[in-house]
Amino acid sequence: MLAPAVLVMLVLFGGAMAGAVRTSVTPLGGHAGAGAWSTLLHDSEFHDAVAFTLRTAVLSTGLAALLAVLVALAARRSGTVVRALLAAPVPVPHLLVATVAVLWLAPGGLAERILGGLPFDVVHDRAGAGVVLVYIYKEVPFLVVLLLSAMGQGYRERDEAAAAVGVSPAQRLRWVLWPTIRGPLVVGCIVVFAYVAGAFEVPLALGPSYPPTVAEYALQRSDADLISGPSVAAAALLVSAAASIVLAALAVRAAKDPQGG
Repeated sequence: MLAPAVLVMLVLFGGAMAGAVRTSVTPLGGHAGAGAWSTLLHDSEFHDAVAFTLRTAVLSTGLAALLAVLVALAARRSGTVVRALLAAPVPVPHLLVATVAVLWLAPGGLAERILGGLPFDVVHDRAGAGVVLVYIYKEVPFLVVLLLSAMGQGYRERDEAAAAVGVSPAQRLRWVLWPTIRGPLVVGCIVVFAYVAGAFEVPLALGPSYPPTVAEYALQRSDADLISGPSVAAAALLVSAAASIVLAALAVRAAKDPQGG
């Protein structure tokens, strides 16, 4: 039953990857070679972009996962209205949230005019604070939806049975909660990490001018050099895609580990 969906994914994703590989080794109007890869691996700006992207993705994913678990635990007995409100930010585009953040939190924005000044910079902060905050706002509800779907009647019954026989709260978290949420949480974190690592609209609106993310770096190289730039950009995006694939493989293996990875 999954064969049609898997086939479509293989064709779309595999075709995109094959096209990126071809572009990375064949510059426009040139001959095949590894020049783009050599340029990429020796470019200090790309190294900084990788470090900034990893830091942003790890912080966004880790903090979103932690907050999502806490929110899901607090809302697991809530009704439909509360769950609908928690899920409301999920369909909102990331770019819209980033635009609102700029409108309110940028220097001279609405928040600064109302409060007379903010104690810290959010927009264009060199550490990427605004980028991380927008991703947390967007991804926590997404992860909460996944967790609440797993924390249904079966989880409540197991948790109550463990409490009735004297299992401590810490042991219930380890033996009842974690096995219940491990799968959806890991899969959700893979999706969040891969999206953050590959997106450019939020960093472009809220991030610092330097360092860029890998996606921003690829965009800048394509715009700066119309001949060899696309090859370097394709190589950069292939590095990002490969890292996400490796992480996904490791995370899925951990999610299936009966001991919790």
